[in-house]
Amino acid sequence: MGDSIPWRIVRYLYAAYYLFIGVYLALSLAGIIAPPHPRVSVESAAFQGALGKTGFMFPLLAFTYIASACALFFHRTAPLGLVLLAPVAVIIFFTDTLLDTAWVLGTLNAVVLAALAWHFRSAYRPLFSYSAGLQGAVRAAHQI
Repeated sequence: MGDSIPWRIVRYLYAAYYLFIGVYLALSLAGIIAPPHPRVSVESAAFQGALGKTGFMFPLLAFTYIASACALFFHRTAPLGLVLLAPVAVIIFFTDTLLDTAWVLGTLNAVVLAALAWHFRSAYRPLFSYSAGLQGAVRAAHQI
């Protein structure tokens, strides 16, 4: 069963946003386009500078953004895309609310992620209802 049109629009817009950011970040890391220079607080700039000095965080973020966005474009893999984006969205939320003044964007990003996760909550149900007792092992053996 697919999404209703409003949910599909939200999911596509969220995916398009992260695909754009991921591709832009990847192209700037490759030196093809100029890197972004957002106006951020001193604390946020220090945090982002520390992430950049690791040498692996920004390429990992670009990959995560692109992979998550690609997963979000399809209904079947959207829950995986949300799981991949969840740690990033938490960091964005806390960075924007505690280190910077972009609390509206950070909060909106987290709210959209939470709403989409709630919409796909049935996909996560097996994670919390797993039972591998003797009965589960017997059923698994019979399915082979």
